[in-house]
Amino acid sequence: MDVPKEFDIIDFQGGLYTVATDIDQKTDMEALKREIDVFLEENRFERDCSRQELGNVIISSTAHKIMGYDQMDYYSPIKAKSLI
Repeated sequence: MDVPKEFDIIDFQGGLYTVATDIDQKTDMEALKREIDVFLEENRFERDCSRQELGNVIISSTAHKIMGYDQMDYYSPIKAKSLI
């Protein structure tokens, strides 16, 4: 792979993530985490604390001009809940 010098190569563990979308920099993170926890409990998943949470702004500058804000995806690593 021809990687530009200004970029680092990292190992990415991968796995399952839940994704929640909200308005960038206006998200009530505690409320978001509670909603994700309810979803996980109802679907037999749990948080995977061995991996980092991730985020990504998902909107173009044109859409930002129209809507007046950016949207952000919040990725929380998860795993199947142990059946034991």
